[in-house]
This record gives sequence, structure tokens and C-alpha cells, in this order.
Amino acid sequence: MSDNAKPKRRWVTVLLAVSLGLNLLVAGVAVGTIYRVKGGDHGKAPPGFGPALYRALPKEDRKALRGELSERHVRGGKLRSQDFAKLGAALRADPFDPAAVQALVQQQAQSMAELQAALQEKWLVKVTAMTDAERQIYADRLQDVVKRKSHGRKHKD
Repeated sequence: MSDNAKPKRRWVTVLLAVSLGLNLLVAGVAVGTIYRVKGGDHGKAPPGFGPALYRALPKEDRKALRGELSERHVRGGKLRSQDFAKLGAALRADPFDPAAVQALVQQQAQSMAELQAALQEKWLVKVTAMTDAERQIYADRLQDVVKRKSHGRKHKD
């Protein structure tokens, strides 16, 4: 063999690896989309109970609920930011204190439960104020939301 062998072009190897990665990414997205559209196991699950109840409401009622709870949501967001900072510090602490981490996680779960309870209360007030006919229409809309498995899709009025 000759001592003057061509130098390996490393950029070609890198380019081929990047190209293969992109092709696999595109193929994965396509397969995932087809699986979801064709109704794989994930597509068969009904939407979450709370989101379905919310999506089935008329647009003006959804807007009113958001308005009624917006201040609470903003306040909760600020507290979550503080809690993430505390959680980061607790995870980095040496020695690690699992009880401190558990307390922060439980505090967040409690905050979410309180927000959900407030939302459910406001929702029930809206449903209670509906006429019989409006409640029947709402029940039909709710059934449509569940049938359509509206994960991520907006319900049209």
C-alpha cells in the first residue's frame, strides 16, 4: 500500500450522521402522527375530565372562568417559581433531605388541588345557572368533546 493514503474527511462522516439523525426524526414524527390519527391506544383514551368539562362550555363561559381565576393563576405562577427555586436548592443540598423535597411536592399538589376545587366550584355555579335547555345542549357538547377525543383540538362553538 502507498504511504500517501488520502486523509479521511471527517466532515463527511459527521454530515452522514446528522443526515441519518434528521431522517430518523422525520420518520418518527410521521409514524407518531399516523399512529395518533389512526387511533392507536393513546388515541382511544378519552380526554381528561376537567379539560372536557371546560372545553364543552360555550366560548363566553370559558372566557368568564378564565377571567374569574386569572388573578389566582398569576399568584400561583409566582409561587411556583419560588417553589422551583426551593426545589432546586433542596435537590442540590448535601446532605440530601428527602422530607424537604416531599414537603415541596406535597405543597404543589395541594395548590393544584385547591385551584381545581375553585375551578370546579365556578363551573358548577355556571352549570347550575343554565336553563334545562342550555344544560341539554351542554351535555351534547360534552359528549361531542369526549367522542372526538379532543386532545389539543379546540372545540368550535
